Amino acid sequence: MDKLAVLAFVRPFFQKTLGFWTLVLLIGGVLMEPAQHFLIGRFLFKNPLAFWLLPTSILLFGWTHLRIQLELVRKNEYLIFHHLGLLSRNDFRGFWSKILLLNFSPILAYFLFLSFFAWEQKALFLGGVLWLATIGVFLFNFVVIQKTLYQPLKEVIIHRPAVRWTFPRFTWVLLSLRQHRPVLFLLSKASSLLLLNGFFYSFLSGDYDIRWLQFGVLCISFIQLPLILEKTEKELAQQPWTLGLPLSLGNKMGYQAGSLALMVFPELLFLVWNRLISSNFENLLLAILLLSFSCALQVLVYRKRESSSFPNLAAAMFFGLFLAIIFSLPWWAFVIGISFLFIHQSKRAFGF
Repeated sequence: MDKLAVLAFVRPFFQKTLGFWTLVLLIGGVLMEPAQHFLIGRFLFKNPLAFWLLPTSILLFGWTHLRIQLELVRKNEYLIFHHLGLLSRNDFRGFWSKILLLNFSPILAYFLFLSFFAWEQKALFLGGVLWLATIGVFLFNFVVIQKTLYQPLKEVIIHRPAVRWTFPRFTWVLLSLRQHRPVLFLLSKASSLLLLNGFFYSFLSGDYDIRWLQFGVLCISFIQLPLILEKTEKELAQQPWTLGLPLSLGNKMGYQAGSLALMVFPELLFLVWNRLISSNFENLLLAILLLSFSCALQVLVYRKRESSSFPNLAAAMFFGLFLAIIFSLPWWAFVIGISFLFIHQSKRAFGF
């Protein structure tokens, strides 16, 4: 039942709001440093007028969440969930409480972070108001959903858009992740940006050289492995007809490089942004390394994804690249070597 709840009500919510969460990750994880988050937290509780942005934001979030959930339960394919209104109060409460907690979890985690500043600034009243507003919105969502499922559902008229937009071919990867793996995408981006921030923060202490950041980029690239596996599965299992398209080598490489760059776009933006604010050319080279390591993983997945030794080969690649970084192999050596493998893989007649 828990898996059914996630697939039916949690994943669609993050699918519909993926753009918002991506924007939050880009601003909070790329454009802002950890020290700025602390400054904002203290500022919100020092200035009561600014603090009211938080209750307002949770009200807007709760209203958006409620609209999405009501839109889902009124769909024809969701009529089977109408029997939830016949469950006992304890079963109904247990089912929907898990859904609401999962959907509200990013907001709850951030408010827990802000609660530290409420205690630090001795603004316990404001902290109490924040959590009362959050609990109130949470309960309001629960009560309205419960009331809706206890009553006959109304018919919904769907208005289809008159314009259908076309996108470049390499963007289908992001659209597919948004449709089928929104939670996986958000978790991988949040984890990689948090780890990348940690590597840069420790590097600024002056105890490490540039190899520390290169190692960080290597770790970040391997966090993308589940997304690369998902991309490859879509291409080879669900879209095998694309392998027979008469594409030139340039088109194949452009598609692969474009899709991988789009997949690691938040991390690339983080590295490029740090280069702009620090005027350090090595940060731009780290972005090139990140894309190169992602290409190397893509080649490995294409070649050995069905092999039982794939985990061992992935581990061997990680430690091989790690040793090359330790022994100060220049960045262009990584790029040239991986480019050769990438081009050789793309030259296949019926494949990539």
